[in-house]
Amino acid sequence: MMTSKGGPGRSEEHTQLIQSWRHLADQLGPLIGDSGFCALYGRACRLVGPEFKWLAETPPCKTRDSQITALDELLASVAPDHAQAAHAALLKTFTELLASLIGQALARRLLDAAARDGEEKNAQEHK
Repeated sequence: MMTSKGGPGRSEEHTQLIQSWRHLADQLGPLIGDSGFCALYGRACRLVGPEFKWLAETPPCKTRDSQITALDELLASVAPDHAQAAHAALLKTFTELLASLIGQALARRLLDAAARDGEEKNAQEHK
């Protein structure tokens, strides 16, 4: 598993993108499980596939951690601006899928909690 500091050669921006997915997976995991997270993530990848073909070919996952690790490798393999654009499109699509399943209000609360959790962990890591 990758450490919170990121893998070798990873920029701070790249590490932040991956950490946002880790926090989201940690927040949603107890509620929807690994299979639920992987199903939503896989669907989001297929939906953004026309724009980011390399994401559409993401192999199926069994755990959220393995999926985030695979995303880490994929984002590291492309230019930073392309990685940022793919991350934004994937997160937007994932969020929309989640909201369509559980409702906008609950999805927003979960995403906000994941963001707050991520900010707290980042603050602790930089002390």
